[in-house]
Amino acid sequence: MFHACMQEKAILETRPVLRKAIQEVCTSLSARRSTMVVADLGCSSGPNTLGFVSEVIGAVRSCTRKSEEERRAVEVQFFLNDLPGNDFNLVFRSLEQFEDLGGKDTPPFYVAGLPRSYYRKLFPSRSVHFFHSSYSLMWRSKVCMHHVVCYVIILSLLALFKF
Repeated sequence: MFHACMQEKAILETRPVLRKAIQEVCTSLSARRSTMVVADLGCSSGPNTLGFVSEVIGAVRSCTRKSEEERRAVEVQFFLNDLPGNDFNLVFRSLEQFEDLGGKDTPPFYVAGLPRSYYRKLFPSRSVHFFHSSYSLMWRSKVCMHHVVCYVIILSLLALFKF
């Protein structure tokens, strides 16, 4: 439970950084109808798993409201990654309740579980717009051998200094 409280505090503390980063990604998408791909590394299955999803959806919602004159629609594809032992069933059961809370201006979003260690390559090159990790990178015990060109933001590390 303590771990979940720290994660929640980190999400709240870093909300402005997350929103700014998502806005930058959102405005950089080229087509009128674009898909933003977001990965949460080490998502776990607790109450904060969908907190991050909610924050991203809120940021995309505000970004698309600002560009309403362009009629820009952005869909969001989430990949929730954790080890295969994670209770993804709990995550997806929680997702059903979460989807009911969305309003009419909620952007279309899709969520997939990705049960695999991130010691191996998880995604094709340049396929993910935004990576997130909330306290999972501290569990790494070896250096990843894949050279992946991507824009990685580790929001939670910023919050460590505020506790």
